[in-house]
Amino acid sequence: MVHRLKNVKRAIRDWVRALPRTSLQEKEAELRDLQSELQDDMMSGEMAAREKRLAAEVNTLRLQQEISAAQRAKCSWLKDGDRCTKFFYDVIRARQHRNRIQRLIGRDGRLVTDQVAIQEEAVRFYSELYHQTDYPSVFPQLITKTLITEYGNSLLMAPIRMAEVETIVMQADASKAPGPDGFSSGFYKRHWNILKVPVLAAVQEFFDTGKLLKELNHTFLTLVPKKEGATSLADFRPIACCNYLYKIITHLMCRRMEDAMQGLVSRNQAAFIKGRSIAEHSLLAHELIREFHKPGGMKACVKLDLRKAYDTVNRDFLCHLMAAMDFSETWVDRVRECITSPTFSVLIQGIPYGFFGSSRGLRQGDPLSPYLFTLVMEYFTCLMDIAVHRERIVPIYSRVSPVVSHLIYADDLLVLLRPSMRGMRELAAVMEEFGQLSGLRLNRDKSKVYFSSSCTLKEERALELGVEKGDLPVKYLGVPLSVNYAKDRDCQSLVDFAQRRVEGWQAAGLSFGGRIELVHSVISAIALFWLQSIMVPLATIRKIEGICAKFIWHGGIHAISWEQLCRPRKEGGVGLRSLVSVREAAGIKLAWRFLQGDSLWSAWMTSRYLRGRNFWVCEIDNNFSVSFKHILRNRPVLRTAMRRRMREGGETDLWLDPWISGQSLLEILGPQRDGVAYRGLTCRHIIRGGVWRPEAYRFTAPLGEEIRQVQITPTALSDVWIWAPPGRSEGAGEFRFSSCYDLVRTHFDDIEEYDFVWGKGLARKMQLSAYKLVLDRLLTRDRLLRFGVSVPDPKCVLCETETESIGHLFFQCHVAWSIWAEQSRRHLGGVGRERDFREILKWIGDCRGKEQSWARRARLRLAASVWHVWRERNRRIYEGLSTPLVGILHNIESDVLVMSP
Repeated sequence: MVHRLKNVKRAIRDWVRALPRTSLQEKEAELRDLQSELQDDMMSGEMAAREKRLAAEVNTLRLQQEISAAQRAKCSWLKDGDRCTKFFYDVIRARQHRNRIQRLIGRDGRLVTDQVAIQEEAVRFYSELYHQTDYPSVFPQLITKTLITEYGNSLLMAPIRMAEVETIVMQADASKAPGPDGFSSGFYKRHWNILKVPVLAAVQEFFDTGKLLKELNHTFLTLVPKKEGATSLADFRPIACCNYLYKIITHLMCRRMEDAMQGLVSRNQAAFIKGRSIAEHSLLAHELIREFHKPGGMKACVKLDLRKAYDTVNRDFLCHLMAAMDFSETWVDRVRECITSPTFSVLIQGIPYGFFGSSRGLRQGDPLSPYLFTLVMEYFTCLMDIAVHRERIVPIYSRVSPVVSHLIYADDLLVLLRPSMRGMRELAAVMEEFGQLSGLRLNRDKSKVYFSSSCTLKEERALELGVEKGDLPVKYLGVPLSVNYAKDRDCQSLVDFAQRRVEGWQAAGLSFGGRIELVHSVISAIALFWLQSIMVPLATIRKIEGICAKFIWHGGIHAISWEQLCRPRKEGGVGLRSLVSVREAAGIKLAWRFLQGDSLWSAWMTSRYLRGRNFWVCEIDNNFSVSFKHILRNRPVLRTAMRRRMREGGETDLWLDPWISGQSLLEILGPQRDGVAYRGLTCRHIIRGGVWRPEAYRFTAPLGEEIRQVQITPTALSDVWIWAPPGRSEGAGEFRFSSCYDLVRTHFDDIEEYDFVWGKGLARKMQLSAYKLVLDRLLTRDRLLRFGVSVPDPKCVLCETETESIGHLFFQCHVAWSIWAEQSRRHLGGVGRERDFREILKWIGDCRGKEQSWARRARLRLAASVWHVWRERNRRIYEGLSTPLVGILHNIESDVLVMSP
């Protein structure tokens, strides 16, 4: 397989060299000249055919230019839209500038600016970083909490199937950078029918022999600066660019390890484990820190930073630990081959330098590394549990909640303990033992300890641990961690992030559609993460919405309100989400996750606040945290969006849980005189052999019928709540944030012009111009005058006869009307007398005798005509340029050909 790829690479290189060099600018100039000639001789069929071919070539070159720029810019959030080529090139230049290493501080402390010296310094630094000198290779008997089962090992070593490999390839992100061989995942996806047999053979060969070719596991290290103006190599993050064929192997190993990790990794860890959430981890940290202001002795929180975490892992220790966890010896050998066989070159200004091996560390960029690192961190949990069990370290705990001595998310460690002098020394001893075995050493400069206000001798206690004393609030997992509830000032960094994203000079190159996509895909995603992790104040949300709205309209007139933009497309919006409604939906999701009861956070919250009380009838107490109050306030919405999947009935309270159409038996029947006798009863008492017992129907006839509709699935598994919002059937009971958001947002009537605006195949830029047309929000000159904007001449710039309005510009102006009339005459079989877009749409819809595809093409041509008229109007006003009528018609034709199936 590797040999074949080399041959293909050589052939592609030769093919590219042989391609004729065609300039887009030259072709565009040639097209403009031809269109000018055609304007004078519109009857020339030969010239028209040549113009059509040339227009298609120009369109192809523009598309190739955009695709190339988009791939190099790596803006995965900008999925579709107008040709934001300028923006892509701005991003490329910015990334090249940011990643360009022009100066370094060398080993001797002197500033290095010579490129050759920089290359040599980088190669030396990373060859030493990945080389271990004093790591142990013989280990004591390791104590682990859990062992992998025999069944788990059988899943790891199961035969390789084509479907398994194909799924990995088809789910890959084609925009990711390739490895040293130059073949990205997109190459494999595009040519999978040709490649699948040799790829499967290569993967099978590795699992059979346990050996990898050196060239297959060669890696380029891309140096990404951790901060602006980095001059020390320690301030760069080495991201490994691995060959995709190797990644197929490790992705397959990851998929097989995924299920095994559930039982092997304690609930203190949340990263890279399916079903565990960074948001719940963050929420639990806030709940634990909240205990700091309560009486009950001294408390401390230690935020530990590991020096070069991934890069310094002791590989021998990792393999020894996996053996201690009872991983199959064959599997451990396969893992060892993957992590010990790579060789490296360092990319400086995009050019590889050096060639060296390694004897320690895991590559950041290898799919297998996060799972292996999680196993290493699990040993820290073992050491901490031993220290807590032997009372060497006393955690912060209450009599009613689970003991949580530490939280781990990847390489972010948070330890919570009673900060006695002995306890601080013992924690330092745990870190030292862990570092000696695993190679992961404490970075004392970046680690901090935070004490409760009741703590004394803070400096002395911090000195025992060997780290500095810090002050809360502090950032943990990207959000502020504080004793008090988050205030608007605590969330300023979120506001600053949104402001930076929209104020950057790169964002100035985005079109209207690109700006909407940036708000939708980047800013809203970060805001959602915060909203699920802490209770963000409403004032902060309003600030971010204001920033987004101002950015979308370039700081000018807000032609369409933020509230309108945040409606679904069918209801007259562009599909953005109101962050206020997202905040409500995030609270419902939080309540849903709490009810699942499968995380450390939900277990802690249940024991801390419910204390045996039923969730559905528990009254809100002033001592509850803000997040738990928020959960309880969302119970009414939850009742409408979920139902009980009954199994044995043992976990469903007969009287108090809302298991009958969102209501409880107590709510339906009211308090019973002998109700006390029913306390603690579960639905198991009225289920026998997987069916309802006769007494389940002895209430009222309607109630009996409702109970009969509750399905029972006989199984030994527990009863569960499933997500089933009104009018939604997808997801098989799994939570969907989209349907949750739909529950809380305001609903509006559907717009009639939906198919015209958002029709299939219509380019994003044309969709948005049609959208503004439908809402009567295009900033024509008459509208600008109504906004109080000074307009030198209100007349239509196309015909220069009447005042420019939406109705005149597109359908009454003789220039614009001739464009639509010509389109209709040539391609739609004639034109009616309609001079309004709604009348034209009605005319299209009334042509019942036509095929559905005809109506779709007609709407495409109408939308394309609207966009090109608006574009011509703007070119004449702002650029002083004009396009001949024949040029506009052919531009429309080119766009329609691209959009048509």
